[in-house]
Amino acid sequence: MSPSFFFRIDEIEEAESAIHHVDNRGNWIPSTDDGANRRIGGGVSGKYWYCNTLGIREVPQLPSGCFFYKTYSAYYSGGYGFLILRGDATNPPDDENWHPLRFEHDERDYSSYLTNAGSHSTLRTQRLNQTWPRLLLPDIYHNPEPTPYEGYGGLKGELPIFLSLVAFSTPRNWLENVLPTMWSDGAWRVHGYFQPRLSGRGVIVTVYTAPTEWDGGSGSLDLEQIENGNWGKYYT
Repeated sequence: MSPSFFFRIDEIEEAESAIHHVDNRGNWIPSTDDGANRRIGGGVSGKYWYCNTLGIREVPQLPSGCFFYKTYSAYYSGGYGFLILRGDATNPPDDENWHPLRFEHDERDYSSYLTNAGSHSTLRTQRLNQTWPRLLLPDIYHNPEPTPYEGYGGLKGELPIFLSLVAFSTPRNWLENVLPTMWSDGAWRVHGYFQPRLSGRGVIVTVYTAPTEWDGGSGSLDLEQIENGNWGKYYT
């Protein structure tokens, strides 16, 4: 049985007063200046969610006995892709910056690991019959040479980054209804409520461990096992 955990997804935006930053190709890079990013309403902001083997459901508050695991922030920039920061973008760590979404490749099964500091800009591969790459990722992240072999081309990686891609896969005002449908009976699903991503939309995703009274609970090592695909990849 896959370990249970709690998480929160908050919508953010760059403040109008923020200094506009671009890279050497003219692509927008979110600011890490104080006050440059702010939480906003909408979507599932401020809500806590519980994920166990059966599914995802909202809970009224974070139970006592939960411990912080990881926070990542993400923005989508149209024509450029996803930008990822390790930590809370409204109060970013001094030594963290925004990085393009990247992947590490597992050559044993050609799966891909989501990260903000990987060596590769595309999936290791994907199969033509897989629908999750189109749901979660623009074409720029797809490998131009799909594989015909079943079992190759799965996805694993940083859990908050994965949940941010799930959030971006549907408009913020649909997310509350879509999110509970994304995981059931121990497997991640693909929904039919995709619309073009909104450039400039951002989220902060925080993941917490679960206390033992919640389906056996989890610790940080359990959640690392999820990220490494040892309980099964997010998608195969």
